[in-house]
Amino acid sequence: MKFSICIPNYNYARYLGRTIQSVLDQDGEDFEILFSDNASTDDSVDVVRRLGDPRIKIHCNACNIGFAGNVQRSSQMASGDLMIMLSSDDLIRPGTLATYHKLYEHLGTEGQAAITSSSWDVIDPDDRVTGKQGAPGGVWRETDRQPELEQLLGAKVYGVPAQELLKRCLGQMVNPFNFAATVYASPLYRQVEGYGYRMINPDKWFHWRVLTVAKMAYFVDQNLFAYRWHPSNQTAQQASAGSLKYLVDEYASTLDLDDATLKRVGMTRQDLLEAFVEYDVARHGLATLARGGRPRARRILDFGRAVYPDHVRRNSKAKVLRTLLAFGPVGQMVATRAYRSYRAGDDST
Repeated sequence: MKFSICIPNYNYARYLGRTIQSVLDQDGEDFEILFSDNASTDDSVDVVRRLGDPRIKIHCNACNIGFAGNVQRSSQMASGDLMIMLSSDDLIRPGTLATYHKLYEHLGTEGQAAITSSSWDVIDPDDRVTGKQGAPGGVWRETDRQPELEQLLGAKVYGVPAQELLKRCLGQMVNPFNFAATVYASPLYRQVEGYGYRMINPDKWFHWRVLTVAKMAYFVDQNLFAYRWHPSNQTAQQASAGSLKYLVDEYASTLDLDDATLKRVGMTRQDLLEAFVEYDVARHGLATLARGGRPRARRILDFGRAVYPDHVRRNSKAKVLRTLLAFGPVGQMVATRAYRSYRAGDDST
């Protein structure tokens, strides 16, 4: 069983050595590292070359082809049985590949149609653990627990038929997997022709499409990876810029999901558009307003009105968002207090 660890990179020389070393430190597993540099202006490529390991394959783009394009480029280099997309600033924890190997060996031929993710630590620029991200709530449920696999791996394991999981995801517009922590059989990758194009979250669109062709999806509630939060990562940059790249990607997905896929999971086009407005416009806008982003919350609402005006007009939370925005700073203060009260109640349950 050979793993292909795909690492797209742009100007992360500061973290890159630690990222790749965390892969090289995996004991007893057959793997390759596919490093694709997106025309970095720092010494990223030199960092990788100095490692001098024959398991590392290096590709340098002649020009910057964008984040999604580079994710696709790195994945196209893979030749292994199982693939993992690892951000160039994140870490893979010791024993991770052995854990995934054990799971897929147990699944046997069924593993060819399975996609799996895991929990991960959240770390700071100096590798200190600051939190954890587990199974996304609402899509993974206690009734999905797999006792046999839990005994095998010594951790909580959830398992759901792929199309059922996709239905849950589309109903809430969520990604059921963590970016770096997800492993999938290479035939699944080829069936959906790779990651495709998205600006900020090509992994989410890829995971949804993989669920259309996979048979089973699993989640191992064990911290097998570490996600690094720092001011220059993609999520932080988008937040600081106030951009709507994420929202544009979500809107594109409502256009690109075909009726045949929706029918297979028991949803209508109307269901999908209502989910987009509820979660990506109304709830996202309210949370943004509560966190002090009033101008951005207004842009979120305006975007929703522009693309699906009738659905926004009928949505109750969008009406609340519109009202709070109309009251300016007072509305923002009300939203902030309501959000804090909600989070306090959520944390206590």
